[in-house]
Amino acid sequence: MVNRNRKAPQGSELQRAQVAARTEQSASAQLVEFAERLGPEIGPAEQLEYDTLIAREAAAMSDRVEAFGRLGFGAPSLDATGPPDA
Repeated sequence: MVNRNRKAPQGSELQRAQVAARTEQSASAQLVEFAERLGPEIGPAEQLEYDTLIAREAAAMSDRVEAFGRLGFGAPSLDATGPPDA
């Protein structure tokens, strides 16, 4: 049986995970702000901004998953398309 009760590590790895989580949160918030100011006309400037925001969010998520992985947390596949028992 796997013991899922872990004590949170102290130090730089924990701080890195905290910063990574905040960075991902900020990237997601920027995408929300973009969506809220998006108008009915979508042109090249909007597409470029969206592409930039999505790349930033994806990089932040990757950094967060990696940082928490160093703490011993696993992450389900981001490519999962169905329920776990499918």
